[in-house]
Amino acid sequence: MFLVRPMDTLAVLAGEGKRSLRVLDWVINSIRSGEHQEGSRLPTERELADYCGVSRSSVREALSILSALDIVDRRVGDGTYVSNCDERVLSLTLELIRGEPSLNDVFELQRILEVGMAEIAARTMTTAQIAEVKAALGEMEEAVRAGDIDAYFAADRRFHRGVSRATGNRLLERQVQYLIEEMDRPLWRRVKGYFIRSQSEYVARSLSDHRRLVAAFVSRDTASARRVMEEHFERIREEIFGEG
Repeated sequence: MFLVRPMDTLAVLAGEGKRSLRVLDWVINSIRSGEHQEGSRLPTERELADYCGVSRSSVREALSILSALDIVDRRVGDGTYVSNCDERVLSLTLELIRGEPSLNDVFELQRILEVGMAEIAARTMTTAQIAEVKAALGEMEEAVRAGDIDAYFAADRRFHRGVSRATGNRLLERQVQYLIEEMDRPLWRRVKGYFIRSQSEYVARSLSDHRRLVAAFVSRDTASARRVMEEHFERIREEIFGEG
């Protein structure tokens, strides 16, 4: 039996269309009320989805955010546990999240743009532009070896800017720049930083995808470039949002 019933807030959030916010609001209010204290286990993903009237992918998005912000601890095969009850942290979290676009919305826009963009770039990229994205990839690899997350993010931004410029399409360039700015905001940086720190395979697979993409550019293989990006985004969807 759940004790927290923030239905007025849920109704407002439903109107805003950010379904993961319903889950975030429920979890944070349950911690504030004392129903869930530090070390206690939260309801299952299915229970949260049923109560909040959202899909399990929205629940997973919310839990990924809370994990990245160190409010909950997700344990594979065991459940999700509260790890921080500090009222200041909880209040700032809601302020931060309500000022951000949905992670899933940003992800979907990126997926739609970058799959097609890679295919175009494989056809249009010059030798100098290939060298530019290769250099950015090298900086990403060096940042991983040094454990420098900020340097990794900066090199990744250079890589994707280089690919967008190679298409010769100014509209695509502007859209990619918008995405880069959105994904450089605090929430996305915390979420991606969480996966980089906590899952070594996440970074290894990401670098492997970037290497395969560069190889497709070098060979002018448009189909391969598109396939690499499709597989890249399917993997990210599974790892961050838990959807196959």
